[in-house]
Amino acid sequence: MHRIVKVAVVIPCHNVEDHVEPALRSVLGQTHNELDVVAVDDGSTDGTGGVLQRLAATHPGRFRIITQPNRGACAARNAGLKATEGAYVQFLDADDVLLPDKIAGQVALAQREQAPALIVGGYRNVYLDGSAKEIRPHVDDAWMALVRTRLGTTTADLWRREDLVRAGGWDEQLASSQDYELAFRLLRAGGRVAWDDRITAEVLKRERGSISRTNELKNWERYIALRVAVREHLRTSGLPNADTIIAECDQYLFRAVRVIGRTDPAQAAALFAQVMPAGFVPQAGEALSATYVALYRLLGFRGAERAAAALDNLRRLFGRR
Repeated sequence: MHRIVKVAVVIPCHNVEDHVEPALRSVLGQTHNELDVVAVDDGSTDGTGGVLQRLAATHPGRFRIITQPNRGACAARNAGLKATEGAYVQFLDADDVLLPDKIAGQVALAQREQAPALIVGGYRNVYLDGSAKEIRPHVDDAWMALVRTRLGTTTADLWRREDLVRAGGWDEQLASSQDYELAFRLLRAGGRVAWDDRITAEVLKRERGSISRTNELKNWERYIALRVAVREHLRTSGLPNADTIIAECDQYLFRAVRVIGRTDPAQAAALFAQVMPAGFVPQAGEALSATYVALYRLLGFRGAERAAAALDNLRRLFGRR
């Protein structure tokens, strides 16, 4: 018979008065009952605090509220981590919801898999136009999944407290790539991953305010910096498939550099020179045409980018795709 496992649930909340009630109710409706739930009001200036107080009054003893000045989601997660008990920790973004058996299924999986550091779950992105897309985890290799951004997402995953604390918790200086940077530290320390291919959560893809071009550039720079760090670790890791994962990492780095090049060609060229290995050749596939690869082989990165932009302009000019 499996022992009862307590799970901490941490909900960072900042200006989410229209979303936090469904999120919290999805926790209170979990089929796993051994929960220690805390909502961290991270300096909200709207009605979030009032919604939390109302729900606390109507569900006495079911969860606690922590209030702190606005310090960001990672700081709120760390505060909630310190204030709760539980062998595993569920972090729930306050505009997402958990499906009823999310935690129960992942606790059972953790017991079958002998307490992995991280359980990666599937999830459903829900968009404002009503459409949705299911994302299933990549289940072959944890390092490859990290490179390919297939280690789930904050709400869909479950983290073992012992490994979280050992890794130092969430990096409060990061504005993006937060969960993947934390997963990298867990893997680097030898943490094991288990895979839950179920759809365990719904993630609302909403506008979070106007995102400037500068912020988008910083997000992609953090994406690149993380994969460069992963690549450097793999070079000395001794993993038998390290070379294969490094080669895939290079492909993903190249794609990210190209995204930056859409708005800042000079920055993309500088990043290409900085992070791409000598002799690198991109692979044709879903994300890259054979025509572009041929241009790259002939003209190099800068030349291929200029030629690709010119071809795109011609297609727009003549109305072809």
